[in-house]
Amino acid sequence: MLDKLKSLFNKTEKKTYKYVSCEYVQHGFNVDYEDIKMCCFNCHEGGGRQILIDKYKGEMIDWKKFFKQKREMRELNKQGIILERCKGCIFLKEREWDDDDYINYMVFNHWTQCNCKCKYCFTNEQSDFFNQRKNYNMYPVIKKLADMGMIRGGGEIGFGGGEPAILPEFEPLVNLLLDSGCDNIRVHSSGVKYSQAIERGLEEGKLTLVVSVDSGTPETYENIKRVKFFDTVWKNLEIYASKQTENKFKAKTKYIIYPGFNDNKEEVDKFFELSDKAGIRSVVLDVEGGWYEHNKYNVPDYIYELLEYAWQKSQDLGMQNVELYDRANHMKSHKQEYIKMRENVSE
Repeated sequence: MLDKLKSLFNKTEKKTYKYVSCEYVQHGFNVDYEDIKMCCFNCHEGGGRQILIDKYKGEMIDWKKFFKQKREMRELNKQGIILERCKGCIFLKEREWDDDDYINYMVFNHWTQCNCKCKYCFTNEQSDFFNQRKNYNMYPVIKKLADMGMIRGGGEIGFGGGEPAILPEFEPLVNLLLDSGCDNIRVHSSGVKYSQAIERGLEEGKLTLVVSVDSGTPETYENIKRVKFFDTVWKNLEIYASKQTENKFKAKTKYIIYPGFNDNKEEVDKFFELSDKAGIRSVVLDVEGGWYEHNKYNVPDYIYELLEYAWQKSQDLGMQNVELYDRANHMKSHKQEYIKMRENVSE
């Protein structure tokens, strides 16, 4: 049945319209621990994270109603009306957008348990609540969407939240998504627990693994992560890197610049040394979210310089497809504007 639906889609001429929108408004959603949101981006003027289904607890979604809501948002964008929470987002773009009902962008953030205790994690502020809350199972909900033929490749599926590898539904859910034609799955993992589903995705060249090590020494790792898995993580990274499809560098290490903890060139150098030794050919760079929200209009020069230093380090090692995540991307995009604001205030 699924093959027939795909065949029918391929024979049908797509209707496209040119206007300003983004992938998540068009065909995406973010499964959060308390509701279903449009996306997980929050650095811009509007604040992002538009709520689509409030107070969600894992119940079966009325997909007909859901897609009606999506169509209404698309119609607003066609009229040049940008949702309040989307205003100022760097991911908005003007281009030709299709008008079909399907999903190819999903983020799973509904899981908050983890095998690390990172100092910067948002769960620290309400640790009792997050340690005791019951998680819901998204597998049956996504299985229904897949059975309807409403999942397509060509987008991006992301796993964040807590540690995905210890999520009970993680292995079958990743396999379901791979079997449904998803060809760009991104998993953010601590790297502590090895996953066969991640291995499969790397071997098929359809899954990107991002492990946020944030350090190059056991001391810094333990100070930030508050667990002693430094050697375990790098060993697993070496195995994951060996499973990559040739010339597809999808096993990545991530360095979140966390002022006061790892904001120095020596730590960055050791991080890149270990990444290179493990066979990692691509890295992700970012700035700690909580710190950045409080300091984005007054970022010290040395943080800008360290971000540039890390990027140059990756180039010197011949690494491919280096990425800047939300805060680092925002910081780079608004650097001159924010520095000018800072100078005007100091005068």
